Amino acid sequence: MVFFVLKTGESMSSFGAWVRFCIKRIWKALPPAVRELPLKLLCLVRMGRRRPVQGVEAPVYIIGNFQAGGGLSRSAELYAQQLCQANAHCICVDVTREMLQSVQKPARNDSFRSLKEVKGEEGEGSVIIHLNPPQFLWLLCKLGRKFFRSKHVIAYWAWELEDIPPLWKFALRYADAVEVPSTFIRTAIARNTEKPVTVRPHIVSPPSATKQSYCHGGTLRCLFIFDIISLARKNPQAAVAAFLRAFGPEEAKLTLKVIRAELKMAAWKALQAQLAEHPHIHLIAEWMDEAALERLFLEHDVYLSLHRSEGYGLTIHEAMLRKLYVVATGWSGNMDFMEGERVFAVPYTLVPVNGDNEFFGNVPNARWAEPDVAKAAEILRGIWRGFGFSV
Repeated sequence: MVFFVLKTGESMSSFGAWVRFCIKRIWKALPPAVRELPLKLLCLVRMGRRRPVQGVEAPVYIIGNFQAGGGLSRSAELYAQQLCQANAHCICVDVTREMLQSVQKPARNDSFRSLKEVKGEEGEGSVIIHLNPPQFLWLLCKLGRKFFRSKHVIAYWAWELEDIPPLWKFALRYADAVEVPSTFIRTAIARNTEKPVTVRPHIVSPPSATKQSYCHGGTLRCLFIFDIISLARKNPQAAVAAFLRAFGPEEAKLTLKVIRAELKMAAWKALQAQLAEHPHIHLIAEWMDEAALERLFLEHDVYLSLHRSEGYGLTIHEAMLRKLYVVATGWSGNMDFMEGERVFAVPYTLVPVNGDNEFFGNVPNARWAEPDVAKAAEILRGIWRGFGFSV
């Protein structure tokens, strides 16, 4: 038994926070199969045994966390831009708040509908859901079987390993088809289903401007953008290590643009402390709109991504379109498009994923890439020398 005492004047909110903390710790300590069981049971009750529905042209519902920031949010946004231009019966449904995600960016327009508004819309249609499990399953439970009964359901998923977790395999029963942004993801999912799995890469509009000159003043400027939620996978520590190995303080600068830093404050503060002694490495955490992001890209010469795995690698693609040099791990989804005279694939070794990783720990025998930091540094140094500079 645990005994505790509330000090005089201590609010009940502190006690409530303590209880929530304990529940969260206990919940995370449970095996994944146990944690997932309530959601599976709820889905079976709310959705039953769903029969397949063939493709229907209209209306088309695109559902996603449009305002959450991060890769899946951007994925839904790009998909909607492309589809809604060609389909007058396109309905975008933002579920950022319903999925308990923090709002990171304002809505681009006021045309988003809510789950409450569409829930009663029975009948035919297609639904394209830009949510990975378990959010995918939670959405099904919220809308219920009447909404989905006559609708063709497409799961648009992004994943970063060679196989998918058990909960994803369970979720496949509720999708009529799956769309993914890369062949890497298609291979991972297709081995677990006979349903169609189609590669539908992100269609990124050409930028309004591209790089015209490089290495201004003899300083090579490198950039990496990452979501702190995916810190282990995005692996900024490797980018920092390669950069410091390649350059002295007067030769180059590195900018790390961090998304959603407030969601992992301990990791964010640790990163700040780690880089405090390197004034030529700059951290940015504030939200940026499209115009500001484009300026950020164009202020740099090299995009440096020593990730361990990417489902697609959207920021790598965006850097390439703006004619930055790209130095990135040569494995996973980014290899669908990573080619060109300014593009350098970094060698890697496939290693086991840390079993304690909160996202990938329940995938048996999971592997991802450990990039060769020394080779990445050599490539960076070669780019710098290519502009006519030397030691």
